[in-house]
Amino acid sequence: MGRTSPDPPVSAVRYHDYTSHVRYRISPHSLDFSRYPAPFKTYEYQERISLKQGTGTILGRNKDEGFNAPDPTVSQVLGDQVSCDEPVNLETVSQILGLSYGVTLADRSRGLLFRSVPSAGGLYPCQMYLSTHKIDDIETGLYYCDTIQGFLGRINPRPLGPEIFFSDPDPAEACLIITGIFYHSAWKYRERAFRYLLLDAGHLAEAVVQAARAVGVRGRIKYDFKDSCLIQGLNLDDSLEVPLACVSLGPGIAAGPGSDLKPFHPAKSGPEPATPVIYDILKEAYQAGISIARSPAVDSATHVFARKPDRMRPVPDPGPFETKSFFHAVTHRRSRRNFSSQNLPEPVWAAFLNRVFTRIFAEQDPDETGAAASGFLEMAMISRNMEGLAPGLYAFSKDGATLACRQTGFSAMDLARVCLDQAWIGRAAMNFLFVADLAAMEAALGARGYRYVMMHAGRVGQRLYMAAQELGLGCCGIGAMYDKEAAALLGLNHGSVLLYAVSAGPVK
Repeated sequence: MGRTSPDPPVSAVRYHDYTSHVRYRISPHSLDFSRYPAPFKTYEYQERISLKQGTGTILGRNKDEGFNAPDPTVSQVLGDQVSCDEPVNLETVSQILGLSYGVTLADRSRGLLFRSVPSAGGLYPCQMYLSTHKIDDIETGLYYCDTIQGFLGRINPRPLGPEIFFSDPDPAEACLIITGIFYHSAWKYRERAFRYLLLDAGHLAEAVVQAARAVGVRGRIKYDFKDSCLIQGLNLDDSLEVPLACVSLGPGIAAGPGSDLKPFHPAKSGPEPATPVIYDILKEAYQAGISIARSPAVDSATHVFARKPDRMRPVPDPGPFETKSFFHAVTHRRSRRNFSSQNLPEPVWAAFLNRVFTRIFAEQDPDETGAAASGFLEMAMISRNMEGLAPGLYAFSKDGATLACRQTGFSAMDLARVCLDQAWIGRAAMNFLFVADLAAMEAALGARGYRYVMMHAGRVGQRLYMAAQELGLGCCGIGAMYDKEAAALLGLNHGSVLLYAVSAGPVK
């Protein structure tokens, strides 16, 4: 049993501060491979439905192996330039699950599975469940999604009802629920695991929306739900696993009476996994955000940087640029950090930034409190070897169209130093930074706002990965840093912190 913190984090700000890394004060930690987390859950299912070809075991790396819909480019998917009028059925659900969380490569010698979305430490703590309402090929009910073995397992004959959401009386045809298992991340990251769970959930939620769009289905991310309803409906032990995000798929259907969801208690099949180590602080941090602050007017006009910008410049128009199929980018995506020192041509980095920021978060429900959290997330970049852009620290406007220089001559090696001395960070042409004033955010949105900003950061991180893959660049996320040193290095105001960083650029 992990210890309970002497000063329980009744707020997200206190949790983040309590789990901050301090140089020379990180306690030693050896990884116990006898307790390595199981990659999927097992049940005695009421029914098993095999997913369509290409979504189980190893996702097909050629178009003919499992991607039967028209194959859009990455830029079309990121820019929401595809038609989304396909029905939700077993075919499209299989493709969405495979493209967002499928296995793309198995390293059998080391027992590793590479999947279509990145995860901190390659641990993949997120699980997915599917709630369906009268769609073709899949009976109404609640299913566990096993994208490794390639099937849907029905665990409840009743779906989740519209009462789990605050702002959507008409449920979608299907809804994917993303949960996080604390221990799957805490096995390596211990008390910081809630940070990585949220970033991973953001990456996965964005990957689901992109995959749905690629196969012609509209997806909407929903953060505002009644946690207790989902915990009860999924029969979760919230000291071990908790719901983090939902993605509705397809158009809404007329809401009937409530689902009267009765928890189904499936018996676990197969051997029990090793008893997980429980860190009480993780559940405390989650429970701090149970309530939803629904302020009608949220003031997100915060300024995280103490230094005023020296000058502003627009992001250049890249003009025509070679594109790559979305399916190819997903199946070949890897975290690559063997960065080279070659210059990054201006048309390439301009194309990269345009892909990341075009129509960003277009599918977010504007009625949700979570949508307001994007105003509290500031994004900046440290440039190095970027043609036409002097080395320095630049902040982005909200639409990503303008760069504001905060400090010239800023060294990426300094960022590497405060990110646990990981030298490869200093060789990247672009280092993207996600910062937020957590105190201002929590004052406006409550402790639940921490979930919003962290998952928003993960969502942008997923767009960075996909844009890099299309343009032949390397990309790798960083969640570990000496927190106070990072804030001082970047010149952040009191209360503002670096949440996440992503390095990108040419690789060897």
